[in-house]
Amino acid sequence: MSFAEGRQRIAIQGLEIKAAIGLLDWEKQEKQRLRIDVAVYRDDFGQESTLQDCYDYSALQAFLAGFADREQIELLETILAEILDYCFKDQTIAAAEVWLTKPDVFQGAGAPVVSAALTQAQWAAKKDS
Repeated sequence: MSFAEGRQRIAIQGLEIKAAIGLLDWEKQEKQRLRIDVAVYRDDFGQESTLQDCYDYSALQAFLAGFADREQIELLETILAEILDYCFKDQTIAAAEVWLTKPDVFQGAGAPVVSAALTQAQWAAKKDS
């Protein structure tokens, strides 16, 4: 069984920002495009009757867009961990998937992607190890 099966999926897809990301000298000279895709999964859904009952995806989008204003971050893995931390601060989130893409690194000849798909329990165990 997939960790997503039977759960509500809420996603921000195709968010593109200019971010100071990378280790190479040229990556430190100017911001580059970063594509962010995030999906969170909830068990408790189907009874929403007010906005407060729903997941606040606008707050997630604002958090993700904030990476455009950050100082240089060398690794996609650092951003990935920060996004997972943000998602799992909300105890209603049972699982999350994150994809980070630097579309311009290889000038159109493919793109590096770092991704993770974890449950809240799996992320907690990784952080404790």
